[in-house]
Amino acid sequence: MERRVKDIMEKEAYACHCGQTLSEVVQIFSAKGTSGLAVVDDGRHVVGFISDGDIMKAVAEQKTRSISCGGFASMMLYDNESFEEKAKALKHRNVMELAVKKVLCATADQPVGEIASVLGKKRFKKVPVVDEDGRLIGMVRRATIMQCLFGILFGDDEDPAADPRPGQPRPA
Repeated sequence: MERRVKDIMEKEAYACHCGQTLSEVVQIFSAKGTSGLAVVDDGRHVVGFISDGDIMKAVAEQKTRSISCGGFASMMLYDNESFEEKAKALKHRNVMELAVKKVLCATADQPVGEIASVLGKKRFKKVPVVDEDGRLIGMVRRATIMQCLFGILFGDDEDPAADPRPGQPRPA
């Protein structure tokens, strides 16, 4: 019998609301010890995904660069804002300004192997799991798939979703 996403997914996925600020999102990252959140609307439909990497890109130092405008004309772009200034500028911005809007989601009935393939190829750490209406019902993480794999390889019959984050509390 092929394992399905519903067999290993975390049923209580961390999420933020599409109306929240980036400051609130960073607070959720810190409080929950996570690096990515599904972004949901009032009906819990997945409308985006925000990761710590998305925020890091927004505050990263950008080098001066030259853009050729054809012929001998060129334009120099300068980034003279400090890390701190960029971080403060993000504070009140809406999460959807940085969130990925085309979100790859899994369904509960998909084979784990399909999701493992996607996570490996795309180098994603986690994928939201949605119902037939696109509402968030869980999260499947690369680490949980690896626990499942280890269980198969080493004959461990424990439920890989029973303790998805050893040493950390379960999602609230």
